[in-house]
Amino acid sequence: MLLSGRRALVTGAARGIGRAVAREFARHGDDIALTDLGDTGADLEELAARIRLGGRRAFVRVADLRDDEAIEALAHEAECALGGIDVLVNVAGVHLYPAPLLTMPEVDLDRVLDINFKAPLRLCRAVIPAMILRGSGTVINVASDSAFDVIPGEGAYGISQVAVVKLTAYLATELSATGVRVHALAPGWVRTRLTEPFRQDADGFSDALKAVPVGRVAAPHEIAAVALFLASDQSTYVSGHCLIADGGRIAGNPC
Repeated sequence: MLLSGRRALVTGAARGIGRAVAREFARHGDDIALTDLGDTGADLEELAARIRLGGRRAFVRVADLRDDEAIEALAHEAECALGGIDVLVNVAGVHLYPAPLLTMPEVDLDRVLDINFKAPLRLCRAVIPAMILRGSGTVINVASDSAFDVIPGEGAYGISQVAVVKLTAYLATELSATGVRVHALAPGWVRTRLTEPFRQDADGFSDALKAVPVGRVAAPHEIAAVALFLASDQSTYVSGHCLIADGGRIAGNPC
């Protein structure tokens, strides 16, 4: 499953799943472009230093993925720094707070959709044309198993994840003759900063874990290993689908 010197752009790379993906890809031979929000610069630089010590190249750019110009600059500079982008991994996401859809402020709804759905689409628009010219490339859109169930108060987040899954299916279809494959990866509960507020509610989270057949929370590196498979030549006949890595939580639910 070695990536053999491919070049990957990973968003949300400072922490959690994004950081684990960047480290796993670098460990298997990838050069990495790292990006995250403005307060994560030191974390990104520390990760880049680790990657360089391992013999791979690393490029860092802090970027607000709600900004079209920032996305265009990120894609251009990453391609220049690494000589191209072979793999795009859209990990960056946000979950603000539980709220009914009818009363959630518009500004918060826009933020969830902008970061979780529109940013991956915009990055695809910025990165995929060069992949098409080369005749190959892989996109992995990290969604959530929340796309496949209904949890009260989670409407904005869940809808954004459904959008990511459908984005993946449509892009894979549109790009089917180009050599570019598009995947979605839907984790369940993972030990990250995003899930920390839920995990701090010991009683409530204990009940949530009862719905997970394997009975535990995933570590970020376990999700990164699935992303590695999707990016590698082990998955060349896979495209357009959502691989769910949630310990069996939504097993049997209609997708």
